[in-house]
Amino acid sequence: MPVRPPGSDWDIHGCISSAGYSWCDLLGKCIRAWEQSCDYPQNCLSWFDGCNTCSLVEGEEGLTLGICTEMYCFAQETPYCSVPKPEVSIEPWLTDPPIVNPFIGGHR
Repeated sequence: MPVRPPGSDWDIHGCISSAGYSWCDLLGKCIRAWEQSCDYPQNCLSWFDGCNTCSLVEGEEGLTLGICTEMYCFAQETPYCSVPKPEVSIEPWLTDPPIVNPFIGGHR
């Protein structure tokens, strides 16, 4: 039996299992499970799966696909987050209700 050199054990997707890589169909790439999870990104509102665009909804088990387009694609593209969540920082003084004194009127 021939000896195979380290790193020569590619799977059908080109992932090298002896280096800890496995194929993530969701992300469309080889990942190491301890470095990156094979889940939808938490900061994403809409996901392009390589053919169709789907909304992401928060469920009991994390993010799941919601409504999707139903296109037929001849070639599969690389999946990515098509609409990221906006980075919003709300200042606390904008969310607190105004304090109104009925005797003197006005706000804060």
